[in-house]
Amino acid sequence: MARLPGHRVPPTDIAHMKQDEPAAVLDPKQLSRIEGVHRGFMYQHLFAAGCLLVAHGHATAVCVEKDEDIEIVSGGRATYIQVKTRSKPLIHSDIKGALQRFAELREEHASGRRSAKAEFVLVSNVAPAPALLALAQRGQFPPDVSMTWPEGAIGLRVDGLPPAWPDIPTAAAWCTAAAERLPQRIITAEVLVWKIAAHVALAASGTAPYRNHSFQVAELPTLFEQILLQLQDFPELLQHYRPQQDEPALDSAAHLRIVCGFSGAGKTTWAAQAAAHSGSGCAYYDAADIPAAALAAALVRECAAQLAGSGTLPLDSVLAPGVTGLESLRGLDKGLCRAGRPAILVIDNAHSLPATALQKVVQATRHIRLILLCHPLPMVAELEALTGVKREDLKGWSLEDVAAEAAALECRGSIDAMERLRVLTGGYPLFVQGAARLAAAEYVGDVAALCASVENGIHTAATAQEVILARIFNALEPSQCHAAGLLSFSDVSLCRSEVIRLLREGMAIEEPAAAAILRQLRLVGLVQISGADRVRVHDAIRVLGKAYVRLLGADSTKKGLESLKEIIFKSLHEQRDSSRFGAFARLLASLNYLEPLVELIGEELFHEIGVIPEVTAALEHALASGELTPSQQYWAYDGLVFAAMKHGGQGVQKNLQRWLGAMEKLLRQGVLTRNQKAALWMKRMHYEAVTGNAKGALQAHERAKSVLRDDKAYVRVFNYNAAAALYRLESYELAEHLVQELISEYYALLVIEPDQVTELSQEELWKAISTPDLDIQDVKHLADALELLAMVCAKQEKFLPFARIHATRFYEIAGAVDSVVRTGLDVADDFVRMNDFLGARQFMERTVLPYIQQHRLISKLLDARSLYAVILAYSGEFDDAELEMARIAPLVEDSPIAMQEQIAAQLLRPALIRRPRAKLFEVETMAESHAAAGRSAPATAWDKGTTGEEAEGSAKGLRDRTDSSVAGGSGVVARRNGSRKRRQAGAGIH
Repeated sequence: MARLPGHRVPPTDIAHMKQDEPAAVLDPKQLSRIEGVHRGFMYQHLFAAGCLLVAHGHATAVCVEKDEDIEIVSGGRATYIQVKTRSKPLIHSDIKGALQRFAELREEHASGRRSAKAEFVLVSNVAPAPALLALAQRGQFPPDVSMTWPEGAIGLRVDGLPPAWPDIPTAAAWCTAAAERLPQRIITAEVLVWKIAAHVALAASGTAPYRNHSFQVAELPTLFEQILLQLQDFPELLQHYRPQQDEPALDSAAHLRIVCGFSGAGKTTWAAQAAAHSGSGCAYYDAADIPAAALAAALVRECAAQLAGSGTLPLDSVLAPGVTGLESLRGLDKGLCRAGRPAILVIDNAHSLPATALQKVVQATRHIRLILLCHPLPMVAELEALTGVKREDLKGWSLEDVAAEAAALECRGSIDAMERLRVLTGGYPLFVQGAARLAAAEYVGDVAALCASVENGIHTAATAQEVILARIFNALEPSQCHAAGLLSFSDVSLCRSEVIRLLREGMAIEEPAAAAILRQLRLVGLVQISGADRVRVHDAIRVLGKAYVRLLGADSTKKGLESLKEIIFKSLHEQRDSSRFGAFARLLASLNYLEPLVELIGEELFHEIGVIPEVTAALEHALASGELTPSQQYWAYDGLVFAAMKHGGQGVQKNLQRWLGAMEKLLRQGVLTRNQKAALWMKRMHYEAVTGNAKGALQAHERAKSVLRDDKAYVRVFNYNAAAALYRLESYELAEHLVQELISEYYALLVIEPDQVTELSQEELWKAISTPDLDIQDVKHLADALELLAMVCAKQEKFLPFARIHATRFYEIAGAVDSVVRTGLDVADDFVRMNDFLGARQFMERTVLPYIQQHRLISKLLDARSLYAVILAYSGEFDDAELEMARIAPLVEDSPIAMQEQIAAQLLRPALIRRPRAKLFEVETMAESHAAAGRSAPATAWDKGTTGEEAEGSAKGLRDRTDSSVAGGSGVVARRNGSRKRRQAGAGIH
């Protein structure tokens, strides 16, 4: 197989994200302000809901957002309430405006323009600051003004009010307890609370039926009864609901929405949860067993009372004898419109009805908003065509929610195992829960073991996913099943032409037939289209698809895999898309193609996509079986050593000793070329430096130097590795001198000055260095050298922030995705070192986190998210920081020990930073605070790649692998503390 080209990789914007992914915020401070505003409104709405829940016997009316946040009228008394939510103690300027408005209202009552006696209350979620408290205690507040906060109060007691709460969860819990005491309640108290809060928000906006912003207490039983009527037919809410990714809102201006998903996707649960928080009238109808002709009449009969409310809308004309179902539905729609009642009608299992019947319901309504919950069946495509409305898909749980659910069901697994579970199940709630229960019952809770078993088709108990989807799969034509199975073997999206080729070659059919099958699979929702031309099979169907092809026999399976391998290899040659390297490597391993696999493991970009267990296992098996030639053995060991030094892992040091020993045995047998000898001794030099053996490192250095080719490119690689070893041996001045000279050489080679890098955009930088003879490896090596310089200088208390920033930019141009994230995290550390917490947060939100999401770098997620949480804490966003740590907590259990220690230390960090009067500039720098597992180290430069053949014919020369990961890997230096140190352990050889 021809060697993959190592030339010219066009850059992308380092902060670029896919079109279907949310963009990072432009202004984190503005986002924080917006979040604070909405927290304040939510707290205020819950306080008003609490007032409504306890209003009976105390008040005649409750108003919201009129002259004050809340106004309670009771007989001869008017109570004006101002609600304040703050993250810091309340000071006088916080309430100055409220006191002035109180004075104006007091004058209105004193002059007789308003009746009743006025009293005023300040409600705060935090205590007043000492100066404000002293002011109130000295009697400098008007006597009719009282203040209350969670731990205390001052002024006259006002009856009939909820207490002040410290936060929204406490507020919701108090209101839920109050709702529990209501009589004849047939829905959960929590659902009732959120529904009341939604009505408060509606009244605050002055929307009908609350145009005067008020609730009459005498009418509250009717309101509560109306809410009960609306929600009683919805499925009962889960005690702990987990929202799905990018979950759509129930409230929308759209007249018709079509929400699609397989059975088990959580459609009905989503609708019930959203209805509980909607301020609109909501009704639910399950259309599973209704004849099409009776649909409209059934909707009116079952849902009119829910939407109209209890006795507030006359239904005589709607339900009159002799009126057809569609006429009744039109009458209900018009009546609700005249009454100004917003209404949502959820029709579940709408796929069981003809599209034409649903179209008639759509045409009969204008005011009622319709939400159809459907399975992805052909009738949905027909309905889309008839109505012009596109379906919305539920996207399943996120990685964090999958991990949290698995942990709740007593399962465990690494972050990679949880991502496998998410992909395997499509993240659909019922499928995740079924798989987790199976893991707990038959695999001792081991998620990785379950996933491996299911992926290989060797599990003995069927999952809920297989049972449910088998009905859909078995209803397909054999050709459609075969096609879905072939697509299931691809881990990455394919373009349409690639899909057509795969089906044509894998099924031995003509192109028109392949295109027809693709259209049919899309109609039934088994194939998803993203962007303009990207096709992939639905994740949830992969298990059944692969099983179907395997049942056709080994020849059919191999034929499909062979075709897919050639398709991906062709795209790698033409586009060099790094996201496909992993898929290509897994295909080679599954087909047991050892020679190209050995060659691939020498590719620099291959080591930027993380460890692939299938590849490591295939190479170790091949080495143990004796199937490889001596030269292939060398390069297989070379790749294993490089991956271990870069990525680390359990038992890495023992494996390194064994693999390096085997390479030296080949050396003694006289089968290695000059370049292979030099590469071996450079690896040995680095290994000895990492383990602190200066004498051994020096000996390896001299041996490498003695066999090094007289070629400037090879000399640069050698000098970089020497500098990296000096860094490890703490000879910082020598390392700095050597790497400075190296950086100057690379800048000269790229014909660019360092100052230009700062001035140019990423696209301009690419154009500046993009010459016909550019070797992209030189760009990668420059990035490695810049990163090493930053690390060496940091050890000498010299701060070079732009070195890491420039390294990150050059890594991005070279397509070194792992290195982009590693150095990006260190750049964020540098911002914190300078006490620029806003800069750190912006860099994480605009660059690092989107890049991880774009490239699906799951192995980097924990490190990045935990650092982000600490940065939030330093920025004063303590609640958000603690929430972020709680979100990633389920992913920690089976992570490497170093990462577990890091997260454990960081769990305490937000609380420590939260301490009153803490001076952030006195807190230890992030390089120390983000401690317990270390991140960076010099990029390992082992080999210089060459496409020329050696005299022996099969030798590959010293390959250029500047992996920005001092190939001692995180495993070798796991004993060191500090996340920066752990990141640095992943930087070093090239």
